[in-house]
Amino acid sequence: MAQVLLTDIAKRFKDKTIFEHIDLTVAKGRTIAVKGRSGSGKSTLLNIIAGLEKPTSGEYFLDGEDMSQLNLNRLSEIRKHKIGYISQHSPVIPKLTALENIMVPFWFEKKRENSKIIQKQVERLGRLFEIHHLLNDRVEKLSGGEIQRVGIIRALIKDPELIVADEPTGALDDETALKILACLDELKVNGVSVIIATHSGMVAEKCDERYQLTNQGLIKEVQ
Repeated sequence: MAQVLLTDIAKRFKDKTIFEHIDLTVAKGRTIAVKGRSGSGKSTLLNIIAGLEKPTSGEYFLDGEDMSQLNLNRLSEIRKHKIGYISQHSPVIPKLTALENIMVPFWFEKKRENSKIIQKQVERLGRLFEIHHLLNDRVEKLSGGEIQRVGIIRALIKDPELIVADEPTGALDDETALKILACLDELKVNGVSVIIATHSGMVAEKCDERYQLTNQGLIKEVQ
């Protein structure tokens, strides 16, 4: 069964059509690149997939559940447990340590998860993204690439099944970007899917499938 299934998705604001006729099927453990010019609606499409916005029309199923028909509370629960969202400029709290910033998703949990499990997860991801030795440093002392990795780990800390990444390497040098892509690629072994919006041909080439977003739909690029 497809993990992500978009059928004839359209998004309009007043009398402006951002895009329409969007069809996309994503199987578990696949990396998908969505390319497109600035203003083509890449961020809007990712927000729909992440459950942050609803489409104007069309259907979106995540693991068989119709996301386009869910109320805000249910969408929030799904985002909390199934979806990891990564932005180009990861918001952080400068006076807190890297570890404290990573732990932000647990601040509003009524029921805390097992602290030993969380600790192991932080250690595993810290080593995977090569910042385990910086976890107790304040983020204001970290480089841009290190801060971006803090944001990525924060998005992954709850073991999401789907990662939605909006230009996650846009502000990084090529070497750091490739390291992050390699780390995300390792997550596919556990069936995690990754959907990335990007301007970078280098990033797109590392993905399993590549699409061009136009106002008339998604065009799949020939491999």
